[in-house]
Amino acid sequence: MGPEAQLTLDAMAADFVVDLSNVMRDDRLCGSRPVDLRRFLDLLAALVAYTGDEAVQVYAVADRSLLRQPGLTADEKATLRRWYERGRIEVRPGADDRLIELAETAELRVISRDNFEDAYREHPWIPGNRDRFLRFEPGPGGAGVVVVPRIMPTPPEWHISRKEEESRLLRAGMYDRRHATGARRDLLTRQWRCPRHDCPMFGGDAAVDQPVPVYRQGVVRCPTHHEPMADIGPSTPRVQLKVRIDGVSLARFMVRADAAVVVGRAPVEPGGVALAPWLTPSARNWISRRHVELSWDGTALAVRDLSANGTRIRREDTSETGRRIGAGRPWRLRKGEVIVLHEGVELVLSGRAFVFENPAQPPVPRGALAEEAATPTMIRRPRPR
Repeated sequence: MGPEAQLTLDAMAADFVVDLSNVMRDDRLCGSRPVDLRRFLDLLAALVAYTGDEAVQVYAVADRSLLRQPGLTADEKATLRRWYERGRIEVRPGADDRLIELAETAELRVISRDNFEDAYREHPWIPGNRDRFLRFEPGPGGAGVVVVPRIMPTPPEWHISRKEEESRLLRAGMYDRRHATGARRDLLTRQWRCPRHDCPMFGGDAAVDQPVPVYRQGVVRCPTHHEPMADIGPSTPRVQLKVRIDGVSLARFMVRADAAVVVGRAPVEPGGVALAPWLTPSARNWISRRHVELSWDGTALAVRDLSANGTRIRREDTSETGRRIGAGRPWRLRKGEVIVLHEGVELVLSGRAFVFENPAQPPVPRGALAEEAATPTMIRRPRPR
């Protein structure tokens, strides 16, 4: 049976869904070229050995850029084009969403080395899954390919946020995967101005914390009006934190390098983050009006305890209570650490460096008036959406 006979776009007839681009670009497999069709052919042979079925059927999904990959030979391009035109493979702008969709709707097992971490929040069945994913590896002595069942990782919150950011930047053209240089920091650390003054995101009256623009055909463009934008100078370094209550992220706020932010029950400082509306009576009694001060130097977040009852720092990947930090002494928060103000009330550093946006939940209340409006009998804790 030839390889084309093993390919199908009938999800009900398929045994596996395969990330075709992921396989062909894996230079751990045969050959030293950046992309090679032989790797996929070896995978098909490995699936026959794995299942013991000569007629095993594979639903292959490729991202569109694969068909334009410069490293492909003329014969490989012709083969991929023939498979596409005959309805043997599916081609999408990006393959990941389709792979997960087929895993959910058709219960197909996914073959890919991707961890799909940017999809974990939308598809909480993925982390820790033991029966829906397989990976491919070089065969003994580097010859051929073998298929191995896998357990999907359960990464910390900051890592999921970072993968979500990479996905967003990739769609905006602000992440260079082809040359493995990652985020386009030279563009993402600048302020941009749309030629249309009334542009809500990049116009003359736009907020200081701008969203991510798009990069197309070598030009930074407004995502709303698609017009080239002017570089108006460097942006202020900033970082995003999440307010997490009983394990649920309810809101987010920014800390900029030019101004510290005080967080507590109801701080009086301009720009302070008031937590009172979300706190139980016990937490309200424990958390100080001005509990911690946060500052960002562009590299690390410094936490200074201002409270009467103390602040703890714990590792996110453990159930330990953590250690109490010294009053008034700055603590440089490390990756994977969580700021604990009270049991179940935490501040979590986002893994994102550039993609900051307001969530669907109500924004964090600001200023001391929030406490006055939130007596214990009037507390309304937002439901997570």
